[in-house]
Amino acid sequence: MGAHRMAQHTRHPLPLPGRRQAVLALAAMAAGAALPLRAQQAGFPSRTVRIVVGFPPGGSSDSAARILSEKLAAEWGQPVIVENRPGAGSTIATAQVASAPPDGHTLLLIAPGTHAVSAALFPNLSYDPVRSFTSISQVGAGTYFVLVNASSPYRSLKDLLDDARARPGAVSYASTGNGSGSHLVAESLAGAGGVKFLHTPYNGAAPATLALLSGQVAFAISDISAIGHLQSGKLRALAVTSSRRSRLVPEVPTVAEAGVPQAEYVLSVGLVGPAGIPAPVVEQLNAAITKVLAQPDVRQRLAALGFDAEPSSPQAYGQVIANEVDRFGKLVRQVGLKTS
Repeated sequence: MGAHRMAQHTRHPLPLPGRRQAVLALAAMAAGAALPLRAQQAGFPSRTVRIVVGFPPGGSSDSAARILSEKLAAEWGQPVIVENRPGAGSTIATAQVASAPPDGHTLLLIAPGTHAVSAALFPNLSYDPVRSFTSISQVGAGTYFVLVNASSPYRSLKDLLDDARARPGAVSYASTGNGSGSHLVAESLAGAGGVKFLHTPYNGAAPATLALLSGQVAFAISDISAIGHLQSGKLRALAVTSSRRSRLVPEVPTVAEAGVPQAEYVLSVGLVGPAGIPAPVVEQLNAAITKVLAQPDVRQRLAALGFDAEPSSPQAYGQVIANEVDRFGKLVRQVGLKTS
């Protein structure tokens, strides 16, 4: 009986081939357990990806989205479409994406400044400008130009600010509208320089530039849309708002170099999605965007829109958005902007 128990409990070592088979079987089981997650990651995107844009077709943000969509479609082998949903300071498009399924197939191209200003102007939004979104990557970074007419007596930003100090509220500027980026950047410049300007809003970039060309205002804050007049010599740039000089006008100093670093503003665009996108999908999106933005033709096409191709980590872009929401929220309240 003792011998029988011994026979029952004695473990005989597996022959070497058997042990190898057991190890392989365990490895297969482990791989099988991990398969669903890997398969999900490898299968992204599994259908059409939408990039929603809160601006009308034809603008620089829309054009940047279309460059991305073309290249990402080629990278993924899946359709990538641009869907324009302008209106209400881009909040219609933003709300749509905030409520979309967080699977990475619905993205939003934003300009952080506009995103921040809209959040401050519309207090009853269905989304939070930071917590309702997953940051993916910055796409491009550009600048605003502080412009004067070629015949202007201002030869530097210091000249402009000195005159504004001497004549509070008399030095006028053109913006592309109340609450626009150019409006908020000009007010940021006023705050940083300790002056008060006279705001003259226009309905878009073209009439604002025309007002400056015709001498109706002393200066204007403009994006790349005025570059032709700048290059032709009809307008002159006193400064750029970006953190480094523009390759388009490398002789023009930054606002920091001109003595008002607090007025620095990087005009950028980037991609976010609904809150809750799985980290592996965010990593894949970020990697694909970074790869696309490294392509020379993409860089050239973005440069023509006034953007340097500058991808970022999701975390870094999330911080940019949070900073802009804080900064422009305070400025909107300071200036007293209202939606009506």
